Amino acid sequence: MKSIFKASVVTVALAGLALVGCNAPTDSDVAATDDTVTTDETMATDGELVVFNCPGGETITAQFIGTEEAVVTLPDQAPMTLPATEAASGARYSDGTTTFWNKGDEALVEVDDEVVLSACQSQN
Repeated sequence: MKSIFKASVVTVALAGLALVGCNAPTDSDVAATDDTVTTDETMATDGELVVFNCPGGETITAQFIGTEEAVVTLPDQAPMTLPATEAASGARYSDGTTTFWNKGDEALVEVDDEVVLSACQSQN
């Protein structure tokens, strides 16, 4: 399943690059606005539910909806839909208060710019 997943992600990434063109980012592009969204090549496929276990025993679930948003469920909270925002690497989803970061098999959560969960590992 991981090879199919990686092939799908690579295909989507290549299609996105074809649409964007051949312009390489410059250092000034890294500080772009929140309208710029980058995706992580190891991110889940569209609609797949990913479960992250945190060191303190907490569980986070995330369902990625294209590259535009993720439905994230934090411990003892209702699911929330977070729009994708700029990320230097990995994928970042934030509503301005709650931020979910995902890179590879690891995730962290910030609330009001304070890290509340970190080093959470994907179980998928």
